[in-house]
Amino acid sequence: MSSRELTLDQRDISFVIREWLPIGQLSESEKFADFDEETLDLMVQEGIRFAIEVVAPTRSESDREGCRMEDGRVKVSKCLRKPYQQAYELGWASVSASSEYGGMGAPATLGLIVNEALSGANLGLCMFFGLTSGAAKLIETFGSNALKEKYITKMFQGKFTGTMCLSEPQAGSDVGAGTTSAESVGGGVYKIKGTKCWISSGDSDLGENVVHTVLARIKGAPEGTKGLSLFVVPHTRVNDDGSLGKWNDVTVASIEDKMGIHSSPTAVLNFGENEDCYGWILGSEGKGMSAMFQMMNGARIYTGIIGLALGGAAYENTKTYAYERVQGTNISKISDPEAPRVSIVEHPAVRLNLINMKARVEAMRALLYYTSLQFDLEQIAKTDDEQQMAQNMVDLLTPMCKGWCTEVGQEVVQIGIQVLGGVGYTRDFPLEQLYRDARISTIYEGTTDIQALDLIGRKMVQNGGILFQQLMEQFSQLIEKHKEHPALGKLFKTFEGYCETLYETSMGSQEVLKTRGMEGVALYATPFLMFISSVTAGWLLLQQAVVATGKLDGIKEEKGVDDLEVSGLLEENENALFYANKLKTTRYFVEVIIPQFDALLVGGKKQNYDALDIVF
Repeated sequence: MSSRELTLDQRDISFVIREWLPIGQLSESEKFADFDEETLDLMVQEGIRFAIEVVAPTRSESDREGCRMEDGRVKVSKCLRKPYQQAYELGWASVSASSEYGGMGAPATLGLIVNEALSGANLGLCMFFGLTSGAAKLIETFGSNALKEKYITKMFQGKFTGTMCLSEPQAGSDVGAGTTSAESVGGGVYKIKGTKCWISSGDSDLGENVVHTVLARIKGAPEGTKGLSLFVVPHTRVNDDGSLGKWNDVTVASIEDKMGIHSSPTAVLNFGENEDCYGWILGSEGKGMSAMFQMMNGARIYTGIIGLALGGAAYENTKTYAYERVQGTNISKISDPEAPRVSIVEHPAVRLNLINMKARVEAMRALLYYTSLQFDLEQIAKTDDEQQMAQNMVDLLTPMCKGWCTEVGQEVVQIGIQVLGGVGYTRDFPLEQLYRDARISTIYEGTTDIQALDLIGRKMVQNGGILFQQLMEQFSQLIEKHKEHPALGKLFKTFEGYCETLYETSMGSQEVLKTRGMEGVALYATPFLMFISSVTAGWLLLQQAVVATGKLDGIKEEKGVDDLEVSGLLEENENALFYANKLKTTRYFVEVIIPQFDALLVGGKKQNYDALDIVF
C-alpha cells in the first residue's frame, strides 16, 4: 500500500468479531439465523473490499469538485454516481435495513463494520447512505402503511435519498425554539412552512427524489420540544401508484461553503414559500422529538464511527509513510557520520506518536463494536431482564461513542499530520482531507458538551442511577476475575485505581450540587465524559488482552517455546505478533492514555469554579 492510499486494520476487526465479542450468539436467534460466522466473515471481507476498491478512489476527486447549485438543485461530483448505484445494488448502503423493504436485514454490528470501511473511504458519500436509512427507519417505525409503501423500498434502493431536518437559524442545539409550522388539512396531512438549516445531504442529483423528515409545530401546540411533531416532507410529491407527482414547494436556498466533507452538500431549505408544501405526520401530534430521537441516537453512534473510521485511516496511512520515509540516522548512532539513513519509524518520537494513534484507534473500535453488539443483543433478548440490560448499556454508552470517539478520532488524525510533517499539510496526502472532514464530527448530532450533559443529566441519574451502577459492577467483575492473572494482574490493579477515581468523582458530584448547584456539576461534565469513556474503553481492551494472552499461551505450547521474542517466533508468526501487539497497546492505553483523561478532571477535584465567576 502507498501512503497516498487509504485502508483499515482488517486483522483487528477480525479479532474483535471472531475472537472477542460473542457474535456467534446472533445466528442462534431467529432474527439473525442467516448470518452465521462464515456468512458474516464473507460479508465483512466483501464490504471492506468494495469500500477500498470502489469508493476510496472517489475520495479526493469528490472533495476537490465539491457540490454546486444549478437551476435551484444540488449537483454532486459525477464520480460519486457509479459507487452510489453499486452500493445500493450490492446492498452495502442498506446492510442493516429491514429485509421486508429490500435491505439485507443484517445485525447492526455488521452494518457498523461496513460503515467504518465506507466512512474511511469517502465520508461524504457514506453520509447519504446513513441519513437515508435513518429517515426510512423513522417511516418504518412511525408511518402509516401508505407512507411505508410509498417511500421505504425506494429509499433502501437508493432511488430516494433522505434527510433529518431539525435545526433552524434561531434554533440549533435548542431544538425546542423551532418555529417551522404545520397546519392540518385533514387525513394526517399538514401544510408546512418554515426554514431549516445545516441539513446534511439536503439535496442532490443522486436519486429521483429527496425525502425530508421535518420537525414542525402544529398551530396551537405548546412551546418547547413538547409541541413538536414529525412529518415526511418530500421534495416532490409521490402519487398513490408510486410515480412522482408535482413539486412540493421545497426550495434549496443555498449550500454551505464549509471546511470539510465537500462531497456532501449542507443545505438551507425553505418549506412552503408559495404556501403549497405538504407534510404527512409520523406518529402522534406532539411526539415528534421522541420519534426523532430514534434517528438521532442511531446517528450519534454512527457519528462516532467517523472518529474511528478517519482516525483508523489516518493511522494506517501514517504507519505506511513512517516506513517509506527515510530521514536521519538511528539516534543511538547519531554521532557516526557513516551511519546509514533509516526510515523514520525507527525514531523514538515517531514510535510514540504511532502507539498513541494505534492504541486510541483500537480503543474506539472496541467501544463502538461492543455498543453495537448490545443493540443486536437487545433485539434477540429472550427475557425482559436481558433486553433491559442491553438497552441500559446502549443508553449509557451512546454519548460516550459519540462524544469520546469523535474527539479522539480528530486527535489521532492530528497526530498523523505531525508524523508526516509538511507533506501532511498538503493535498498530496490523505491526512489533510481527513482532518478537515473529521472536525465536524464533534459538532454533529449534538456537540461533545451536549453529549456530556446528556450523560450526567440523563443517563447517569436514569432509574436511580442503575445504568452507572451496572457499568461499575461489570468493571468490578472483570477485576475480581483477573486480578491474579499472571501476565495482566498488575495492569488490572492499575485499572482498579481508575475505577475508584471514577466512583469517587461520581459520588462527589452530589456535594458539588449542594455547594455550586447544577452549574458546578455541568462545568466539568465534558472532562468527566472523556474520563469515563476512556475507563470504559480500557475495560474493553483489558477483555481483549485476556483473550490475546490465552492465544499467545496456546501458540507457545504448540511451538514448544517459553519466550516468543527470544525464540524469534514473532518475526515469523503473524498471529503471535498481533496478540503480542494487542497486549502492548492495551498496557499503553491503561498506563499512559487513561491518566491523560483523568488529568482533565483536575479542576473539578480542586473545586476550581473560576470559569463560573470570572467576568469575560
